[in-house]
Amino acid sequence: MTSLEPELFHGLRKLQTLHLRSNSLRTTPVRVFWDCRSLEFLDLSNNRLRSVARNGFAGLIKLRELHLEHNQLTKINLAHFPRLINLQTLFLQWNKISNVTCGMEWIWTTLEKLDLTGNDIRSISPEVFETLPNLKVLLLDTNKLTSLDPRTLGLWKSVTTVGLSGNMWECTKSICSLATWLSMFKGRWEHSIVCHSPEYAQGEDILDAVYGFQLCQNFSAAVAAPTTGSPEVSLPQETPSDFYGLWITPTQDFHAQDVGSFTTMTVPTTTSPTTNPTTVAAAEVNTEEDFPEADNTLLTQRVIIGTMALLFSFFLIIFVVYVSRRCCPPTLRRIRHCSTVQNRRQMRTQVRQPMADLATQVPYNEYEPSHEEGALVIINGYGQCKCQQLPYKECEV
Repeated sequence: MTSLEPELFHGLRKLQTLHLRSNSLRTTPVRVFWDCRSLEFLDLSNNRLRSVARNGFAGLIKLRELHLEHNQLTKINLAHFPRLINLQTLFLQWNKISNVTCGMEWIWTTLEKLDLTGNDIRSISPEVFETLPNLKVLLLDTNKLTSLDPRTLGLWKSVTTVGLSGNMWECTKSICSLATWLSMFKGRWEHSIVCHSPEYAQGEDILDAVYGFQLCQNFSAAVAAPTTGSPEVSLPQETPSDFYGLWITPTQDFHAQDVGSFTTMTVPTTTSPTTNPTTVAAAEVNTEEDFPEADNTLLTQRVIIGTMALLFSFFLIIFVVYVSRRCCPPTLRRIRHCSTVQNRRQMRTQVRQPMADLATQVPYNEYEPSHEEGALVIINGYGQCKCQQLPYKECEV
């Protein structure tokens, strides 16, 4: 199926589930689902959709789950979904989306899960997440993100599950905002978030790289601890975006000579109305450690690993030889016996060869009979020999 007729679903007001996946649809007509007032599940995955019409989903006031994955969408504007007032899950993974925007001011309070895995997203504006205040699951795996705006991270207050793996994270000082947010994140992420560049940090976990290479001069993970008042202490609902900007803006790439230190920080907290607000000090202890240069450390580790591998190979060979000599002596004796027998045969062949040559060198006296006919009698040391002369050389003895 390559297209949908405008009145294809006319009158289906009790329809609750609709699967249109694995077709060749390129667009959805305006108001094609207008009569599907009871529809709760719509699957348009594995088609050829290139764009979403502004009123393409008008009428789906009860829709809870929408599948648009595995299409050819290149951009998403959240302003095209304002009529989906009950939508909770939106799947947009494995498209070609490079731009996510929101063209109008509105609040999408019902959306809880947004899956954008496997696209070409390089950056996301904070305005997108101002529209999604109750987002709980955000999956941005396998995109082309290099860093995130501190304002964007400040709007992820309700997120409990995040996916950020498989991106092109640049582990320089621009990663400090994300590292600070991850260090305070109380939820979970299923896959590790590793550095893509520069070369000295490739494959390293972002938090390990920040700690190991001292990328951020002022970096700490704040832990709230009540001091006085009611035991019920909670973090503020709105975390200022400046909190994620506790680093010096880089003017050049990171060098191993940059050395920072961990510092403490205070985080304001709010208590119940019956108690006064308190100030909670961070439990992070000041530590100042001198780290060796990154290049020397990596070089030393490689030398040690290579030496250990060489020694292990040498001792393994010695062990194999020892075990073969101790556990398989019959095999060695058999090999030696075969070698001895072969040498003897060669010696016998060498002795017999001269004797055969001498036997072939005995002189042969050709008998030349005369032309006279008749029998001849030859007398030698052994007796008489009678020979009849014939036209051809034949002798009867």
